[in-house]
Amino acid sequence: MATRVLSAILSVILVATLALVSAPAASAAPSVSRTKLKAVASKVEYETVGGSNYGHYKNTSPYNRQLNWTKDGCSVPGKVELIAVGVSPATYGLMKLYEHVFRHSCDRHDFGYRNYGKNTSTSGPHPKLDPTRTRKNSIDSKFYSNMKVQCERAYGTFNPARYMCKGAAYGFYLAVKKKADKAFFG
Repeated sequence: MATRVLSAILSVILVATLALVSAPAASAAPSVSRTKLKAVASKVEYETVGGSNYGHYKNTSPYNRQLNWTKDGCSVPGKVELIAVGVSPATYGLMKLYEHVFRHSCDRHDFGYRNYGKNTSTSGPHPKLDPTRTRKNSIDSKFYSNMKVQCERAYGTFNPARYMCKGAAYGFYLAVKKKADKAFFG
């Protein structure tokens, strides 16, 4: 009796082992169509900063693999910094002072450039969803709008610092509008 039970147990183990060995490997989540990818990128890029789409899709497969989520904060290229200092040292100073306030707006702006534009100098995928001047201008405008929202949230309606914050937002906007073609078009 014990021999039969042991034999049955060994048979079950053998069958289970063979099933595991011959089972197809789990594949990665399938790719989504370019149309769907563009729709998701639009949801992320064009929602008001602080919305849930950025975090949701960044953590959802396959979007976390097919879209570019790399970011470098509110970086300002050296040449733009020199121009800003030369044109308006006060605006440049405000940009440096408030760049931490705009971090999430900058992250979304990076997302827009890296997924819609042609520049491939960063790591990650580069789907080049719409590398046009119209799209760049639209991304830049949303960036400015989001920074103004962040000024309102950080300083409220009646705080004088809100106006300085909006001045810095305008400085960041001008920098990307006038001098960030290479970052978008490559």
